[in-house]
Amino acid sequence: MRPKWDNLFWYQRASDEGKEQLENNTTKGFLKVLQESDNRLTDSFLKQSLGLAFEDAKFEYDTQVGLNEIPTSEHSVHLAGLSFAGENVARESDPRSGDGTVDGVVTVHSENVPTSIVIEVKTERDRLSLTQMGKYRGELGLTDDELCHGISWLDIYELLENYRERTKNDIDRFLLEEFTDYLELMRMVPFRGFDRDKLSGSGVGEYRKTMLRGVDQTNPGIFSQALYESRGNYDLGNFTATSNQRSREVHLVDSEELENGIFQRLRHFSAGFWHPAKFSVQLYIPNRIVSNIVRRGSSELKPEFKRVMLDALSELDGIELTREDNPFYYLRYQRNIQQANDRERQTTTFHADSVIYMQGVDEASITDRLGVIGRAVRETTDANIGHEKSFVIEKQIPYGSDLIEKKELVDWTLEYFQTLLPVYEYFAE
Repeated sequence: MRPKWDNLFWYQRASDEGKEQLENNTTKGFLKVLQESDNRLTDSFLKQSLGLAFEDAKFEYDTQVGLNEIPTSEHSVHLAGLSFAGENVARESDPRSGDGTVDGVVTVHSENVPTSIVIEVKTERDRLSLTQMGKYRGELGLTDDELCHGISWLDIYELLENYRERTKNDIDRFLLEEFTDYLELMRMVPFRGFDRDKLSGSGVGEYRKTMLRGVDQTNPGIFSQALYESRGNYDLGNFTATSNQRSREVHLVDSEELENGIFQRLRHFSAGFWHPAKFSVQLYIPNRIVSNIVRRGSSELKPEFKRVMLDALSELDGIELTREDNPFYYLRYQRNIQQANDRERQTTTFHADSVIYMQGVDEASITDRLGVIGRAVRETTDANIGHEKSFVIEKQIPYGSDLIEKKELVDWTLEYFQTLLPVYEYFAE
């Protein structure tokens, strides 16, 4: 099956009641994981997320419980909101009256008075409502702010992940991995890294789409979403994340240019799976590059181009992304040969020339290697080969690299893009 359909907790929901169904099923899934796992997992959840500790407790788990069914006079009650942001909305809300149904309740039976943990869930990137949490707080009689809690799905993810690494119970490990995978599929946690096994498995195509769809899609990919949300920290705030139909890669493109131009003709940054068994990050510069690289009438590099490239390549040496497995950057000059059919995109692309740059190469060697690109630009221009030309700076990371499984891959990718921004801007004219 495709990854999302293969997941134990995934389900197909009706469009008209999708949000409510999703919240109900996510709550049920989470409580079922707690119920079917060793009690130590629920103990850890209560202690780490709510600061509550019990001795020899027994637990009951219920979903879809009416406010009037919770015995507030007989139980100690806590109200917890689970959401992407993990904000303690209940604490900020004003208690009010009203009826309603809460998503879930965990009842703790110990030597003391029973304790009810009332849980309200928001899925995907939805936020908890002050009005809704205020109503729950009012009906449950919670006047003490200390009885109100906010929990992020990332807190839950890390709790389950840590327990899965420790437990020797195969069933527990299976349930925990399925639910953490579900949280990733639903973009309810930040990007945690690519799964190397899934990148080489039979469902690799669907897995890539799940991770890489651009944020302009109905269901964004988690890697694309992470790039989009963090881009402002790397001077890329005016870029948007988009993707192609196959979702092999995600692109960061200037929002205004994308709105007014054709994507294939725009400068952009890309991250994804251009090559078998490799993850690639690249700066792509299409068209009108001749005058930016070489002097008019010769193959000599323009001083401005050489300076920008020398600065950018030396800066790349300090980026974590370039240190693992292979320290190479591929500098390519590409040309597209127009087909007989003169319609747009009817071209065949192949590399005219490429050079490989390694860390630590001295300035003279870099200049010489850039000169190969300069000569290629001039020769193909003089020969009038191709209607479309492009210049690419790319870093390839094998699936075997530890970087693939690291959540920091988002930041390292954006740092790579930021370092190449001067090159991007140099080709603006």
